[in-house]
Amino acid sequence: MAYVAAANGGTCYYPRLVDKVLDQNGTPVVDEQGKTVNFAPRIRADLRNEVSPQDMELVRRGLWKVVNEDGGTGGRARLKDVVVAGKTGTAQATDRGQEENVAWFACFAPFDHPKYVVAVMVQGASGHGGEVAGPIATRILERTLAQDEGKFDMQVAWIAPAHHPNPLQLIKSVSYTGSNVGGEDEEGADTSQSGATVEMADSGAQPDVEPEADAAGQVKRARAPRAQPVSAPVPERRGFFQRLFGGHRNPPAAIPTPTPPRRSGGF
Repeated sequence: MAYVAAANGGTCYYPRLVDKVLDQNGTPVVDEQGKTVNFAPRIRADLRNEVSPQDMELVRRGLWKVVNEDGGTGGRARLKDVVVAGKTGTAQATDRGQEENVAWFACFAPFDHPKYVVAVMVQGASGHGGEVAGPIATRILERTLAQDEGKFDMQVAWIAPAHHPNPLQLIKSVSYTGSNVGGEDEEGADTSQSGATVEMADSGAQPDVEPEADAAGQVKRARAPRAQPVSAPVPERRGFFQRLFGGHRNPPAAIPTPTPPRRSGGF
């Protein structure tokens, strides 16, 4: 709500989920008195009565610089054809010497005529807001804008649940490549391959978090990393709930990948 107000120049609205309701013949629904049910947005506060247009534009320009100016912490949120403005944030905490951040990124786009606001929070991050939450928010913006133009059709694929000895590993950074990104920025976004990767803080593995589906809706199973000899037993890293309630993590047995349903006709 706060970023909506910043994006539109100072008007704060109550959040709502419903835009309109139509009956079966496509006409608006009416109430018992025959009046059209109103789902228009309601204003909660008008900051234009308290903040001058010059000061509001100063805030907007600062959010623009975070993403678009060299040295800004939100450089990974840039899009090639759409101007994004936003702010990174990192709630830093340390538990037994291990940094466990909450990474934030809030943004809006397009800058001159804002249409969408996106806020992303990622728990369990060792990286900061611009490295972890920023690319996710931009991916949402990118695909939402493409969907408006009829240029995006999400291919859904079956993916087996991930079973890892330590599923609560911290996330160091997120990188979407092969997308509508305007090139590398000061934080060194990787544009050398297609797909999406997540860099975990405790290993060099970069699992694909958004695999591409084939025509049958299947995803090629990634090859498991080659095992490395270990000179000494590695102590189990206990997650938040294990530290709070005790006990050890026992990964469940792997669940087989379900067969996608066959579709017929025009569906």
